[in-house]
Amino acid sequence: MDNSTRDFVKKLWNEAFTQGVWAASWSKSIESLTGAQAAWQPPDAPSLHGRAGKRHSIWQNLLHMCLWREHWLRKLAGQSTPKEELETQNFPVITDTSEGAWAAARARFIESQKRIGAALTDSKTSDEQFEAIAHFLPHDCYHFGQINYLRAMQGLPPIE
Repeated sequence: MDNSTRDFVKKLWNEAFTQGVWAASWSKSIESLTGAQAAWQPPDAPSLHGRAGKRHSIWQNLLHMCLWREHWLRKLAGQSTPKEELETQNFPVITDTSEGAWAAARARFIESQKRIGAALTDSKTSDEQFEAIAHFLPHDCYHFGQINYLRAMQGLPPIE
């Protein structure tokens, strides 16, 4: 992979968080929310082909992104994530909706943002590893689209 491609992905990664890429920035999308707003879930989807859909909250989407980012960061370090953690912590049920717990979730997300950014910048990251973690850019853009739609469903003002 050439350096211009790597530089472009790194630029988009940073801009998605700070300025936004085609939509509101990731940081602004979560910074002004209360714990109650972040934990709010819309009604479940009606059954479709016998499968009812459980809709996730902003908080659950954020923790989902953290889980998979941290999983890949462990893989880059030659470690693994227990299968049980991947199964139970993917869109986990939010039981503590306090402002402190929400602040901790946001801090975890910001830390994972920095760590993925560092891995994208690290010259020791192979092309294969780079491509694997670069997939978080469209993945996380998708989930931030959901997050901003959930904000709108709650009647919150647009960010930009």
